[in-house]
Amino acid sequence: MFSEPKLKAYCESALTAVGASKEEAKTVADVLINADERGVHSHGLVRVEGYVRCLKSGGVKGDAKHTLVSDGPSYALIDAGGSLGIPVSVEATKLAICKAKENGVGLVNVRGSHHHGACGYYTIMMAQEGLIGLAMSTGDIIMAAAGTAEDSIGNNPFSYAVPAGVYGNICYDIAMSTVAMGKVAMAADEGRSIPLGWMLDKDGNPTTDPNVYKTGGTMVPFGGYKGSGLAMMVESLAGILSGAALLKDIHAWNTDPEGNGNVGHCFLAVNPAMINPGFDVAKRAEEMIEQLKAHRKAPGVEKIYFPGEIEQEKLQKSKQNGLELPPATVHALERTAAMAGVPFRPEDMEG
Repeated sequence: MFSEPKLKAYCESALTAVGASKEEAKTVADVLINADERGVHSHGLVRVEGYVRCLKSGGVKGDAKHTLVSDGPSYALIDAGGSLGIPVSVEATKLAICKAKENGVGLVNVRGSHHHGACGYYTIMMAQEGLIGLAMSTGDIIMAAAGTAEDSIGNNPFSYAVPAGVYGNICYDIAMSTVAMGKVAMAADEGRSIPLGWMLDKDGNPTTDPNVYKTGGTMVPFGGYKGSGLAMMVESLAGILSGAALLKDIHAWNTDPEGNGNVGHCFLAVNPAMINPGFDVAKRAEEMIEQLKAHRKAPGVEKIYFPGEIEQEKLQKSKQNGLELPPATVHALERTAAMAGVPFRPEDMEG
């Protein structure tokens, strides 16, 4: 098992070595390690390698300033200025929370940004303040929209979270592809095949070879036109509304780290207590979960889970026992060490 404090310190050192500020590096480390603790390894420390590469090449600016473009009682627009996506997303979420507490609803858009990790981190921030939260982000085109056989739209992640009292919170966090691209990349790194239905090869045929993502392959949307349509929803709210780049104009930071992605995000916080006075959203969520869990289980099912419950259980185990990292993440951190000039020895990171 790995030590959370040691991994955080390493992540911060690697990021600051290539130009990130100490404050932003700390925020990035917190968000990425939280994903690993929750078992969402595709959006955990495995991403440090890409962030370091972008900072080192100049595609992400370590000294960028966030600019408040517009600011109203229940809305705001922030220009990230080509900075790391995680710190500006935390800032935007905090602003949405403040506006929702004061005015019932807070909608904050971001443009000029970069990959911002797992959307669920931001919606959980809202839920922990007693609010219903939504978060979404555009991304470079790595998925075949319904009817296409090549990259044509981002897999555009989306999350919602609801306070759930004794159950913590309900949190649904998905990409619009069948799985996140990070899972495909990790399978390739570890020499594993992938199930049919995850990717198409360069000719538009289903494949089990994860390496096709490097040679013209493309992700498949979940549910066909349903996932594709939801990806367009995110493109509209996070891309069109913010003024960020759209579709093919979003820079592919994973393959070309020297360019600014101009990614767009959208964060929406809703204050149930203000909209419906006397309303106890957590109590109502508890009742909903209890109704759900009271149903007869399908054959072979031991427990009925609500969205986010598995991740909450993994988080608790990680806090108690230390952090378990997959081989792909360790490999990525070893490659990061060579780029950042900050030594990484897995045995030194154990808790």
